[in-house]
Amino acid sequence: MTVSNQHRTKRRILIVDDVENNCLLIEDHLRSALKCEFRMASSGKEALKILKNWLPDCILMDIMMPEMDGIETTRHIKKIPECHDIPVLMVTAKQEMDSFEESFDAGAVDYIYKPIDRTTLVARTKSALRSKEDLDRIKELNKELFQKKEELSSFSHTVSHDLKAPVVGAASLFDLFLLRIKKEHPQIIGDESLKEILDRIPKALHKMLDFINTQLDYAEAGQVIGRLESISMNKLISAVIENFEYAEREGMVLFSELPEMPETKCDSIRMLKVWQNLIANSIKYRGDKNPVKIDFGGHENADSVKFWIRDDGPGIYPEHQHKVFETNARLNYDVDGYGFGLATVKKIIEAHGGKIWIDSEITDGACFVFELPQESVIN
Repeated sequence: MTVSNQHRTKRRILIVDDVENNCLLIEDHLRSALKCEFRMASSGKEALKILKNWLPDCILMDIMMPEMDGIETTRHIKKIPECHDIPVLMVTAKQEMDSFEESFDAGAVDYIYKPIDRTTLVARTKSALRSKEDLDRIKELNKELFQKKEELSSFSHTVSHDLKAPVVGAASLFDLFLLRIKKEHPQIIGDESLKEILDRIPKALHKMLDFINTQLDYAEAGQVIGRLESISMNKLISAVIENFEYAEREGMVLFSELPEMPETKCDSIRMLKVWQNLIANSIKYRGDKNPVKIDFGGHENADSVKFWIRDDGPGIYPEHQHKVFETNARLNYDVDGYGFGLATVKKIIEAHGGKIWIDSEITDGACFVFELPQESVIN
């Protein structure tokens, strides 16, 4: 299918009826009220043939036709991706309820009775064309919005990547500068006031580098990079937990024993980032809880696979729960961070076709739940 409806000023109408006079009558009624391009088909098969090279904005379909009736023809039309949103109006002398139900089930949007009333025909056809125009406009706006989003993501990635190199360079130059100072001017290092300033410079550079890396993670999060592969979620979480050995050693966190969880098909690198950020979030916002206990879980449903992470920290107030996945969302400014961690998690999960939320029924702590579609799961 190569024909596009975009940027056409003249609307198109396809009339399908095995009686030529009926087609001519409908065209005559509409032509006097609408500036449209018309085509006619004498059968369902001919209509499907026309649709291979010519996409209308509205189809007027007779129900009673030999070989393939209008309802069956409509079912075939709605299976064609390019024709899925084309409104189909049934034109029939039949008024049985089963015809109504079958027609709407097949994808029709309205009915016109025979003998045809011109006013009704024009009004309902205009309504169908307006609906199609509105839908086309919405699709076009969504496409433009998606393109802008992709451009913004690409811009953010480029800027962050370009900023990273000079910051790393500046940190390296400062290390070299400090080495020279220690060798050639040790008295400066001995000056406590100057030493404090010199100590703050690398901390500021490392904080800036950390922020840039966070921005890069967020910019790349919406793209599932690399090959999707079947992974053991138990092994992946275990690998992430090893990164928090220092937090366990210092009594900040206590991980519960991992239960058996479904094997999942995903981008393992991105999914590792999901668990990394979720665990870090529980530890960072543990409040006075030392250690904060973290539990994990997961199970497989008929059409999805679900995982969760729960802690016994102070939790998140219900009125704040909808904000935590937003960029720059920081509910506690006493804790270091940039507000991109959970926003990055959300983008990664959505890139896999899934969704994430906070279990509002859990009040003693916080429980993050995410769900992936079953087609991403290897049985």
